[in-house]
Amino acid sequence: MSSPGFIPSLIWGVITISLLVFVHEGGHYLAARLCGLEVSEFMLGLPGPKLSWKRGNTLYGVTAIPFGGYCRIPALEGSGPAAELGVMTEEERAVYASVPMWKRVVVLLAGVVTNLLLAIVVLTLALTLWGQYVDRGFVSPAPGGPAAAAGLPDGVQLLSIDGVGISDFNDIVAVVETREAGDVVEVRYRDEETGDETAKTAMVTLTAYPDDDPTSSVYQPRPYLGVSPRYVRERQPVLVAIAQSFDYLRLTAQGILNLFNPMTFRQTIGESASVVGIAIIAAEAAKNGPWEYATLVAVISLSLGLMNLLPIPPLDGGKILMELIQKATGRPLKQGLVIGVSMAGLVLLVGFMIFVTYNDIARLLQ
Repeated sequence: MSSPGFIPSLIWGVITISLLVFVHEGGHYLAARLCGLEVSEFMLGLPGPKLSWKRGNTLYGVTAIPFGGYCRIPALEGSGPAAELGVMTEEERAVYASVPMWKRVVVLLAGVVTNLLLAIVVLTLALTLWGQYVDRGFVSPAPGGPAAAAGLPDGVQLLSIDGVGISDFNDIVAVVETREAGDVVEVRYRDEETGDETAKTAMVTLTAYPDDDPTSSVYQPRPYLGVSPRYVRERQPVLVAIAQSFDYLRLTAQGILNLFNPMTFRQTIGESASVVGIAIIAAEAAKNGPWEYATLVAVISLSLGLMNLLPIPPLDGGKILMELIQKATGRPLKQGLVIGVSMAGLVLLVGFMIFVTYNDIARLLQ
């Protein structure tokens, strides 16, 4: 992983994480207000010294560490420093019990929903207005390779090889693999970059793959055409963009569920990114342009929203699970049990973040 620099990574990491957490907490805030619940604080940043102003019964502002954000809803979590772990006084638990269960669940779900909605909207706009890079069979000849030697220009779109139609780079690989080094293949192509859409033909003599070692005892020359894929940007129709946005949602959910599959756990956790990794990726995306950065923000928003649905306290999904258990049993869970489960979940989450942070730093140092 190459770093774009410490300061740009720090700035873009803070902006990206703060934006997405703030949106998440904003969902809790709006849902609480719509449900008639008082919000005591709505802040940009981590708890600490703050610049704030009061409007109604809510304190708004920015803290000294503007990284993330938080929303205080006393009726649901009390007001003590350990409220996130379920620590409440008897009076606070009585207030909590007076709030209908459906309102508690709606408020808890709202943060996840806002993250997912943000992601769907941003992805749809990005795919519609900016587009995405796709493989349409455009190639760049490798310098000194067979295709370049046959005069194949850079950036052309291959139409067929020996009469077999080409739609993407996988088709090119599939056809070439059926030939042998030394074979001459007919390559039909179109040079759209020059505005000439007339199909042209080049006769290319395949060579052995240059990275293969001919002195090896198991040497078997592989046919080499000498081209690499060249992706083109295409804008998507609105309905296609919406469908692709939901496909991103499906793939993200599948990736998160892979954490619970022993067969895919190691690979999935190895590919996960910490705040450090996100900061570096965000800085790189911002450097490549606003739409690439917007797409990244949307994908991270999907991950943040779905991760918060995991049934692990103190995540929203864990709190919702405890709400459902209380509803099913018809009585509130003992505070000691709530605190114990929340502490165990917190230790698990902190351990996960330490591990992925270690992986990110190790990749940086390679």
